[in-house]
Amino acid sequence: MSMIPIQTSDLAVGQPLPWDLFDESQKPIQKRGYVIKTADELKELEELSVFRMQATASQQAEADKKVLDQIGFEDMQIKVGQKMYLTLAAYSKLRKSCELSENSYSVSMIGYVPNNTLIVTMPVTDQIVGDPLIEGDQLNIRLVTGQYAYKFSAFVDKVIKTPFKYLHLSFPKVVQGQSIRKSRRIKCHMNATVAEKAIPIAITDLSICGAGISSKLPLGTLGSTVTLSFNVTILDRELHLSIKAVIRSAKQITKNNQKTISTGVEFSDIKPDQVFTLHHMIYQEIVEHPENVI
Repeated sequence: MSMIPIQTSDLAVGQPLPWDLFDESQKPIQKRGYVIKTADELKELEELSVFRMQATASQQAEADKKVLDQIGFEDMQIKVGQKMYLTLAAYSKLRKSCELSENSYSVSMIGYVPNNTLIVTMPVTDQIVGDPLIEGDQLNIRLVTGQYAYKFSAFVDKVIKTPFKYLHLSFPKVVQGQSIRKSRRIKCHMNATVAEKAIPIAITDLSICGAGISSKLPLGTLGSTVTLSFNVTILDRELHLSIKAVIRSAKQITKNNQKTISTGVEFSDIKPDQVFTLHHMIYQEIVEHPENVI
C-alpha cells in the first residue's frame, strides 16, 4: 500500500486521529479515532516517523459522502438518564495486562459540567474482560436520540466506588452526529432463511422498510409474500426476527461464472417490537460503521 508521511503539526491534543497511523515498516501505531490526550503523548509521536495510508480517489470520494456533522455536546440536548453505549478504545498505560474487549456496554448519564466532566453510571463489571475500568482508559461512546445518532470519544478521569459506583469522564470536545431517515439503508451480509420453502438466503442490504436478498433459488413470484427468518446482534445479544415480506423485484446476476438471484422485498405486517429491533440494529451500524450506509 502507498504511504504518506505525517507531520505532527497535522495532529492535535484532544482531537481524534483522522487516519490510521503506521511506522516506516508499515506496522500499525494507532487507529483512526484515537484521541491524543496529552502533549507528552504527542511528543512521543514526534520521535517516530509516522505515516498514513494514501486513499484512492474513489475511496476519498466515498469517505467525503460519509462525513458526520460535528456539533457541541450540549447541541444533543440529552437529559439525565440518557442511555449510552460504550466500547473500550484503548487501555490506560497503567494497566499491566488485559485483552481489549470489543463488546458494547450500556450506561446512563447522571449529569455533566460543561467543558469539565461527563458523569455516567458504571457498567456491570462482569461485562468487562479483565480488570474493571481504570483511570486513563479511552472509551468510544455512542447514543441515539430522536432521529439522530451520535458518537464521541472520552477518557475515564475518575472512578468512584463509594457510596455508589459511577464514572467521571473527560468532557467530549468533538461530537459527531448523523440524521437517520426512516428509509436509511445499510449494507450487510446476514444469513437467513425463507421459512415457507426453507431456502437459504443472504440479506445484502437492510432498512426499516425492506431488504435486498441474494439467493441461488427463486423465492417466489412478484407480489407473493414470504417469511424471512434471521438473527440480528444488538449490544452482543442475538435476537431472532421472523418478518413477512412482499417480493417487489427479482433479477438474475452472473458474477465469477456463478449465477445468483437478486431479490428486493418490502416488509409487511411488521410488528412494533420488530420495528424497534431493526431501528436499533440499523442505528448501531450507522454509528459504528458509517461506511456501510447506502
